[in-house]
Amino acid sequence: MCPKEKINKPINAEERINFAVCFLSVSVILLGTVLLSSFKPKVTTNSADLKVEDTIYVYDTVVYYDTTVVYDTVYVKDKEYISLFKDSVLRLIKKTKFNDIVLQDSDFFLIKKPKSIKRKKYRYLSFDFLYAPLYSSQTFKSDMFYKDAARANKRATTPAIGHNFGVNINLHRQKNTFTGGLGITDFKTHFSTMASFWKIDTVEKMQLTQSLELQIDSIPLINIDTLLATGDTLYYYYKDTNYITHIDTAYISVPDSTEYFKIEKAKNSYSYIEIPLIFSHSFYMSNLTLNPEIGLISSFFFNSQGKVVSLADIYKISDLRTDLKGAYVCLSIYAGIKVNYYLNDKLDFISSVFYRRNINSIYYDYPLITHFNTFGLNFGLRYKLSF
Repeated sequence: MCPKEKINKPINAEERINFAVCFLSVSVILLGTVLLSSFKPKVTTNSADLKVEDTIYVYDTVVYYDTTVVYDTVYVKDKEYISLFKDSVLRLIKKTKFNDIVLQDSDFFLIKKPKSIKRKKYRYLSFDFLYAPLYSSQTFKSDMFYKDAARANKRATTPAIGHNFGVNINLHRQKNTFTGGLGITDFKTHFSTMASFWKIDTVEKMQLTQSLELQIDSIPLINIDTLLATGDTLYYYYKDTNYITHIDTAYISVPDSTEYFKIEKAKNSYSYIEIPLIFSHSFYMSNLTLNPEIGLISSFFFNSQGKVVSLADIYKISDLRTDLKGAYVCLSIYAGIKVNYYLNDKLDFISSVFYRRNINSIYYDYPLITHFNTFGLNFGLRYKLSF
């Protein structure tokens, strides 16, 4: 028996490929380790040595969930605010409006509390250019002797729409305002009552005048008997009486008076030049300012026209211009609420509702005491001047 011989098995293709892959992997790992250990970054503080060889695009979305809490509301008068944002190049400069700005504290991210630059402006002047329609009613009071005339005038007078034009000057000191000015006011009322009138006419009439005339005649007669007997002529006188009636016709003018009644109507007007003195206090609400007002108005009478019921007879009419005299000076109390709406640093739109009443009577030397109760709505523009 012959001994076994050692036979070498051949290496196939698959094993060769696996061996090559393992060898390459080990080689790459070793080469990478050597390269990384030999790399050292260069550190420089000079911005000129910095070179960016590539552009890096960063895509990110940041979402903030925040709740704003307002702890206080501060009313600011004429300040300039500079809001600085931390870690940002944004600079916000905002000039606030006089008396109208509300600053709120909040907890927004990266925003510091605004720094304020306070200006010492607590006073300024303003001019108001106003127009107001007026709704006026008239009251009449008297003693017992003229109570019928007072009642008749009260029934005959009803309210009407008048008007007022004025220019006011205002001095503002912090939240208080003192107002003066000059205006023209025309109070109006309607007048209507039953009045008695007399109509005097001239009537042409024919007048007949009758007259009686007595006519006596003497007729001479010759006595024939005496003439024949004696030859002498004897005359007898005979008296003849006649009554004559004369009728005379004449045309004459006779006055004829007739009383009749009709409704007498007029629109009464009372005109005054006025000087108001008014005090107000301001409450600020964003772009609006609310101003309660109280004051006194001096009115100087210069014209009136219309009619009133006569004191002598309630069916007679007196003329305002010729029969009555207006009081030269009338004082009125005034109360109202004014609203200012901010337009810009120089202009405001203003409007107010008000009530006024005369303190003294509007007539001079007249037994009926008369007052105006007036409601009004004025509106216009305010021009502001600071100093």
